[in-house]
Amino acid sequence: MNLHLDNSTSNRTSGYKQDNRGDRLNPPRFHGRYWHLVMLRDRLKELIASEELAPGKLIVDFGCGNMPYRSLFQDKFGKYLGADLQGNAQADLIIDADGRISLQKESVDCVLSTQVLEHAEDPASYLNEAARVLVPDGSLILSTHGIWKYHPDPSDYWRWTKDGLVMQIERAGFQVLHVAGVFGLLASSLQLLQDGLMRSLPKWSRRLAIMFIQPLIGLVERGKTRQVRNDASVYVVLARKANAAHEPD
Repeated sequence: MNLHLDNSTSNRTSGYKQDNRGDRLNPPRFHGRYWHLVMLRDRLKELIASEELAPGKLIVDFGCGNMPYRSLFQDKFGKYLGADLQGNAQADLIIDADGRISLQKESVDCVLSTQVLEHAEDPASYLNEAARVLVPDGSLILSTHGIWKYHPDPSDYWRWTKDGLVMQIERAGFQVLHVAGVFGLLASSLQLLQDGLMRSLPKWSRRLAIMFIQPLIGLVERGKTRQVRNDASVYVVLARKANAAHEPD
């Protein structure tokens, strides 16, 4: 999602993309992203169960979409609010044209950001806004892509290495506590192979390709789910806002 709206720039797309996003929390077995979604969900569950993630009164899903992970966080946080671009009828809060949320400074205990940062035109501003609304020592849970195909929602700008993502988050005034990966290099290659085949195979045979490749991905990833990857399709980060973080009023 493009979090800085600029209607004067013709090659950029702004506003909420109305798509059927499906059930990301419990994907059907023959979903083309089955293992990607299952492992992302499992990494989030591990963070929620961790003592490093402090409970609190309010969590904000910053770029919430259809809020697929809401049920996972409801026991740890008293209130869950979704923030998104104009046009998302499910959002509780609207992100304005400057990428700001209508919340007071230091009013949120945790910011959740799943698969949003790659769609932010200015990732630094996005992270600075997350820091602005967080209380001192507040938590940021963020996932974004390393190795992945182009997927505009409504635009798609960035990919990260693990080191680059950690540096980007730390520059916004966070201390990174934990980094996990979803898919190593081989599993990422298989996912990209499947995605490439989807463009050339006739429709009737695409499900067969998924039925063959997704189990291979599961087999490759078995026993590797807790490894920190230097080459991953998705990085999942837990960070804490530093007390000395500088953010705009």
